Amino acid sequence: MNPLPSKRPAVLILGANGRLGCAAAQAFNAAGWRVLVQVRRDPSPDLPACATLVRAALYEVDALNAAAAGASVLVHAVNPVYTRWDAEALPALHAGLDVAERLGAHFMLPGNVYNFGEGMPALLNEDTPQWPSTRKGEIRVQMEALMAQRAARGGFTA
Repeated sequence: MNPLPSKRPAVLILGANGRLGCAAAQAFNAAGWRVLVQVRRDPSPDLPACATLVRAALYEVDALNAAAAGASVLVHAVNPVYTRWDAEALPALHAGLDVAERLGAHFMLPGNVYNFGEGMPALLNEDTPQWPSTRKGEIRVQMEALMAQRAARGGFTA
């Protein structure tokens, strides 16, 4: 995988081998962005051939920042195995936020409905109350609160 010319805007995609990460890489590439893909194993053949491979672990914040210098967007497509969500979701988010802050990048995290619970309405919006009914929902509420707190400090935008 080879880097694109540096005059293009750059995006760092954490967890690029997953379905969301791969789709994001394809979409940003199609839009003309320089795509940097962080992966834990060999890259998926579905990733754009011109994407720059970043072989730093999620928790190697210094290495990720060095590899992604100049990236203005970070897509956090990291999705721990469901049986390890309790232990891994929040630490992974902290690492992604640390990278975004150091880059001064816009932070993107895909949404889900865990945080709204079993009684959620048919239509959700930014004012819909978050009443989680599962442990994953409780963690997701914590994740969103953490993102809001860190964004309020001004190191990145969410």
